[in-house]
Amino acid sequence: MGPSLAARNEPSGDPRGVIRSAATDNTVVPLRPTLASDGSTTDHQVAAWWEMMFSRMGHTLTDLPTAEAHRITAAAFGLLIDGARASGILDDFQAGYLSGMAVEAIRAPDFVPRTN
Repeated sequence: MGPSLAARNEPSGDPRGVIRSAATDNTVVPLRPTLASDGSTTDHQVAAWWEMMFSRMGHTLTDLPTAEAHRITAAAFGLLIDGARASGILDDFQAGYLSGMAVEAIRAPDFVPRTN
């Protein structure tokens, strides 16, 4: 497996929606495609994870330009997945799974609570 970009430190504050990787003990994205069947991950938890990542770097998805840049980046990730599928690097199941995560990332700013 390749290198992990997951954070090493547990976030301060509310840990709901945070999942730890058993292999690396890192904070990782709540994988909705896996957890949807048991109802344990919601749009708001996925959004909270993305907001946590941005807040660690002094940004917020409630800032419209930041949210738009995040959406563009997540959409580009989706195109990379499509390219990997077309090249035979990913099979249809793998690409579909990762594409679902890209869609969740694109939608995340819609579920971050606004403060004003």
